[in-house]
Amino acid sequence: MQLILSVLSLLLAPVAITACEGDCIIDITNQYLQRYEDVLLTTLQKLASQISEQIVPAASRRENSIVYFAPILKAYNHTAYNSLEKDIFPSYFHGKCQNEDGVNPPGCPNPDCPKVCGTPGSMVHFYSTLVEIVFNGTANLLVNLTEPGSKPYNQMQQMVLADVDNGQKKRMENLARIMPLRSRAAIQARSTHSIKQGLKKIMKELRPTMLETCGGSNLSLCSWEEPMKEFILKYP
Repeated sequence: MQLILSVLSLLLAPVAITACEGDCIIDITNQYLQRYEDVLLTTLQKLASQISEQIVPAASRRENSIVYFAPILKAYNHTAYNSLEKDIFPSYFHGKCQNEDGVNPPGCPNPDCPKVCGTPGSMVHFYSTLVEIVFNGTANLLVNLTEPGSKPYNQMQQMVLADVDNGQKKRMENLARIMPLRSRAAIQARSTHSIKQGLKKIMKELRPTMLETCGGSNLSLCSWEEPMKEFILKYP
């Protein structure tokens, strides 16, 4: 299990971004990506266990069912930085802190700026909002990547179907002795439809499962308030 988690963790490793201006933006975004690695792996492991137990026959279950999510994690790694950086900075924390007279309010730009702007002090003051932005951005990206019909979802679905097919081969071989080919084909078609519907049902639990992993609606386990505020205020 440790080996496969290590391999999948590599898929979550932050990638170097050259288009983003400013070490502050790059480093804060990457810091959140790193902190969410365990959250993602825990969430996906819970869903993978459901897939294995509820859909895949025991005879063909994988020892490490989280490998079903390898296509999802690969796609996440390719898009996570740009998506999260956009959610945090251009979409919310941006612009100067000065008031209409061109003067910074007390606490601005650092260490605790009560105006929404693109400074570390503003992120510290509105830290609860920042926590929600990061969670929602991460969860929304994963939900989009696991939308039925998307390329990563289809790849994951094919892996599940292949394992189910392997587990059903023996059963179908036994049926071959007593059942016409047409009837066996009908059973297989119904089984495939049922599997796809079951997978969709499980994947609808992604966001609630991730919310649970983060400690519920207050996101207490995905806040990292003290270390992140300290990290953020390293930047001018």
